[in-house]
Amino acid sequence: MKDIVIPARRVRTEMVTLLVCFLIAMALNVLAIILYKSPVSELWTSILYVLGATAFLYAVWTALRLVAYGVKRLVKR
Repeated sequence: MKDIVIPARRVRTEMVTLLVCFLIAMALNVLAIILYKSPVSELWTSILYVLGATAFLYAVWTALRLVAYGVKRLVKR
């Protein structure tokens, strides 16, 4: 059985993408705290929501990349 090898460049790209998704989710959380005049402790108590939003953003970004890849493959033919 063949092993699957993931290049370091791909791993680095995915880690940067996940970090950007986390930073966007955290920025939205900070914006909500400022707009609704909530206490700063909300920044840490809502971290699970931020992680959920991160996963959602990453899933949407991955789906968009898969669609773009599929369209690119279809156009190439």
